[in-house]
Amino acid sequence: MNLPATTEPVHYTEGRSALRWPLVFHGFFWPLLLIVSFVALPLTGNYSVFMPGIILGFLGSVSLGGLHLAEDRPIGIRVDAAGIWIGGIQRTERLRARGEARGTKLPRARAHRRQVFFCPWAAVQRVEVVSDPKEIRKIAKLGRDVGSSRLDTATGTIKLGLMTAPYMRAAVIINVDLAGVNVPEFRAPQERSFFKPSSPQRFAPSPIWCAPTRHPEKLRAALEQAGIRVERM
Repeated sequence: MNLPATTEPVHYTEGRSALRWPLVFHGFFWPLLLIVSFVALPLTGNYSVFMPGIILGFLGSVSLGGLHLAEDRPIGIRVDAAGIWIGGIQRTERLRARGEARGTKLPRARAHRRQVFFCPWAAVQRVEVVSDPKEIRKIAKLGRDVGSSRLDTATGTIKLGLMTAPYMRAAVIINVDLAGVNVPEFRAPQERSFFKPSSPQRFAPSPIWCAPTRHPEKLRAALEQAGIRVERM
């Protein structure tokens, strides 16, 4: 997929839009606890102290932030004259600046947060900037089958473009016409997975795109500046 060039004027850009402090804290604390406990256990032989640290560090890394930080960190948002961009925008720009071409092997669908999704204005059907806690919880629930863990990949369908993140307090929701958007290419579904050998890695483009934002009011203002009617929730 060849993305169009960024079009001036750029009304809004937000890099690392999923990086709120709880995600950063949990993303570093639990893996650090795991590493320190794992190293200290054979050195001290204190199983009563460091074995619980290993268990808690592992569980916290998997469920509370370690894996989520690595996978959600690239998410960004851009609003320009051409349309709305979400996903790994800064990462893609760095690769372009270095002149690095994408490898011949397509990325896995689980890594869709690292790729760039582009929706031109003609394909935007509706835009909402949501900051109401109840609505955010509904969106997070909708995104639970996105495949943010290997278990989700094995049992659920990855909804490409639906980029929810833990601890998000606001998000932009875009209803798109899939016939008019740019969606990255991904590897074909795998016939085997770690947890369920018989379950392929299913994925499909979502007609509803989502990206977390730390500045909902600024994003609303930028969308209105671009001439888009923004729903408030």
